[in-house]
Parts: sequence; structure tokens; C-alpha cells
Amino acid sequence: MMKIKLLVLLLSISAMLSAQAYRTTPISSDMHTIQVNANGNQGTTPVIKLGGGDYIHISFDRISDNSFDRLRYRLVHCDAFWWKTKTISEIDYLKGFNDNFIDDYAPSINTTVEYTHFNLDIPNRDMDIKISGNYTVEVYEENAPDKVLLTACFSVIDPLISIGSTVSSNTDIDFNKSHQQLSFTVHHQGLNIRDPRTELFVFALQNNRLDSERSKLMPTYINPGKLIYEHNKDLIFEAGNEYRRFETSSYRYNGMNVAHIKYVRPEYVMEIVTDKVRAGRSYSYDQDQNGRVYIRSNESDYENTEADYFTTNFTLAMDEPLNRDVYINGNFTYNTFSDKYKMKYDLNDRVYRLSLPLKQGLYNYQYLTRDGDKFSTAQTEGNYFETENEYTVYVYYRPSGQRYDSLIGIQTIQSREK
Repeated sequence: MMKIKLLVLLLSISAMLSAQAYRTTPISSDMHTIQVNANGNQGTTPVIKLGGGDYIHISFDRISDNSFDRLRYRLVHCDAFWWKTKTISEIDYLKGFNDNFIDDYAPSINTTVEYTHFNLDIPNRDMDIKISGNYTVEVYEENAPDKVLLTACFSVIDPLISIGSTVSSNTDIDFNKSHQQLSFTVHHQGLNIRDPRTELFVFALQNNRLDSERSKLMPTYINPGKLIYEHNKDLIFEAGNEYRRFETSSYRYNGMNVAHIKYVRPEYVMEIVTDKVRAGRSYSYDQDQNGRVYIRSNESDYENTEADYFTTNFTLAMDEPLNRDVYINGNFTYNTFSDKYKMKYDLNDRVYRLSLPLKQGLYNYQYLTRDGDKFSTAQTEGNYFETENEYTVYVYYRPSGQRYDSLIGIQTIQSREK
């Protein structure tokens, strides 16, 4: 009986570990610099229009002795919450073939860290997409289809509605202090939404941060042809601060906010200028890119294969350690909060430290503290109502009888002009 109970427990734990919502993230430590965008334009939101002629571009690097092993990929349709859609089959969402080779790859050239760069566009000659919604690409080795190396997520929209949105620092909990409040209206003339509370799934994100994503949003008012979302406390966000920035596009000279760079065999090591806590200070505007990453190298026009990897050292000065964990955050962390991105406190130098291998480019980042499952800028970056933030609203639709969540609307707005 004890053995049976233990087996059931192990199976339950295994199921829990495997039952996770998809996110763009490396699963193998070999995988680096995963980028997913529209039409190959760095920094764009990975959303394309159904049948609109656009494409999703996925790229990544593999730093491994097995770099030349052939990789394959498969496409998975997901629901509004990024779980695999189990109520439809591949033939319902896919035209062509799944389980294909990634044929576009090349080794790095003249870099201290050797890697193989991979590119994948969807749709392509092997597959096309039939329906809107969320999609995940799983990448794996040719001979190990059950061992996924990375997942890359994107969305396909069939625009059936329009969304009008505003952002205000006059919130339902404070006025021009530390928060911003999002309000928006979904206009759905011509689309018969019988019960928006059950047929719609509405999400809101600030700077594409998944940790502060707002889901299952309900309309404040339901009017003919439109749904109004306002005075909703679920749409109040910490205002935060402008992202910190650094640039490592050259190994010949120090880029923006780089203290120094040196070659320590077998690779380059770069020190970011020591950061200071910005909470409790005056707000200062800086034109950031809201967490994005742009890969570039001043020594080459072919940054995909000729940009190098630097060991990048971050330092955050703090007289005493905080009573909660500190993490670094930006698109380059894929909005994940594993130990890989947790800062370590140095008692001797009174600083938090973290080292990461990062490809040359322009990076945005910030420091967040963790309290349970919530992350905050309050203790490290501060919260200033003047901060320029980017908000995105996603609207998914599943009417009665439909077996999947379709994406029917998306809207992005800045809290203030850059």
C-alpha cells in the first residue's frame, strides 16, 4: 500500500511539473538569446494578422558541443491562458506538416564564445496557420522529440473588434503618486457577444511583464455594441520607473553605462556601472525601450553570427540586504524569476551581484523584489506616476460551440509620449 501511495505521489508531482502554461523561455541551458518578433523587426510584439501576409520570426543561439545536431520544431495551439488546446487537433489549426527541421542555421564567426545561430519563420513552405489564437513553437533535437530545448510563443489575430484605451495617474487609490490606472472600451458592433463574462477572456499587461499580468477582467458596464472597463482596481499598476540601460555593441570601447571591459581568457568580461537604488529619489525621464533587447555589433553588419557573448556583471549598491529576494528583469530574462536571475548579496562590498552571459547589444533592465508570488519596483526602482509605460490589452473570444480561444482584438498604448 505504501508503495502504491508513493507511486501516486510521484505521478502527481510529475503531472504538476509538466502541466505549466507555455512561455517564451529556454529549457536547456544551451539555449540563449531567444527572440520572437513580427516580420524580423527586433522589438516588435510577436503578433501577426491571420492571412495578412506577415510572418513570425524566431531566432536563438545554441552554445553547446552538440551545436551541429539537427533541430526540429512543432507548432502547438494554446488557449487564452497559454495552456495547450486539447479540444482541437493539428488538422484544425495547421495547414501542412508539423515536426519539421530548422534548416536555417550557421556557426558563429570570429567570436570568443562559439555558438550556432538558428532562424525560423512561420508561416513557411512546410506549414501555414488556419485559425487565430496563441501558438507555441517547441524546439527539440532530431532524435529526442520528448526533450524540449526551448519554447517560443506568439499570437495570431483575426481582428473582429476595436479597442480604445487610456492611462491615467489619477487612480482609484491615489492621485499623481505611485500608480497608473488603465481604462479601455471594447467596441464589438457586428459581433454578437451574448455573454461577455463567459465568452470573452481579457488580459492587460504592463511592458509585457508576465508577473503583473491582469487576467479574467470583467467589464464595468455592458452597453449595446461596447464593453467598458473602467474604475477597475485590477487595472491599477505600480507606476515603476524608466528602465535602466546599457550597451555592449563594441569590445573596443566602453558603451553606455559600461564601467570597463576586458579580455579574460577565454572570453570578454564586462562590468556594468554600479547601480544605485532609485526609490525615494526624484523622478528623471530617460527614453528607454520598456524592457526590450536589440542585438547589435558595431564591428559587423552580421550581428546574428558575429556578435560575441560577454560575461556581464551587474552590481546594485545596498548598505544592508533587503528582507526579500532581489531579481533582475527585462526581456532578456524572458520575464522568468529562476535562481539564474536572482541577485546575491556581498556582505563585504555591500552590494548585490549577478553575472550573466549576454550577447552584444542594447539592453533594458530593472531590479524587482519578490514577496511571495508578487514582484515590485517599490524598494529598488521606486514608483513614479510620470513614468512612461506601455500597456497592451488582449481580447480572446470563445462563443458557445467553438472549441478554441480566438484572438479578436489587441491594443497597445503608452502612458505618455516618449
